[in-house]
Amino acid sequence: KITTGGASTLQSGRTIAITRGVNLDRSDFGGQNLKGVAFQQSIVRDSNFKGTNLYGSSFFDATVDGSNFEGADLTLANIEMAQFSRANLKNAILKEMYVSGATLFEGVKDIEGSDWTDTMLRKDQQKYLCAHPTAKGTNPTTGVDTRESLMCLD
Repeated sequence: KITTGGASTLQSGRTIAITRGVNLDRSDFGGQNLKGVAFQQSIVRDSNFKGTNLYGSSFFDATVDGSNFEGADLTLANIEMAQFSRANLKNAILKEMYVSGATLFEGVKDIEGSDWTDTMLRKDQQKYLCAHPTAKGTNPTTGVDTRESLMCLD
């Protein structure tokens, strides 16, 4: 699924398929280097991204409900208008992500140990995440406290 189609990448000289508008439900991308890959407007529910490099990737208007991003690096990812219901973000690096007013984290499964440094969240989404029972811990890679990176008021 990811190795056919048009090119979409931040890595010059390397061709990675674009997955725009594709149904990728229950796919396994665990541990892969998918830097800059576009999952724009795709349906990527219940998929595995555990430990995956997703630096600069795009999940613009994507549905990633129930997907596992545990330990994944989504630094500088575009998650504008994406839906993260039931998604596992435990120990994920979520720094400087591009988030819009329509990005939804309601129903997220786990955010323990996640690093949200310099990701500007809508106030209601920030409040929701700060009140989440798993909003605790320290990211094992960056050493940043989850609640501190979310700028929780406590």
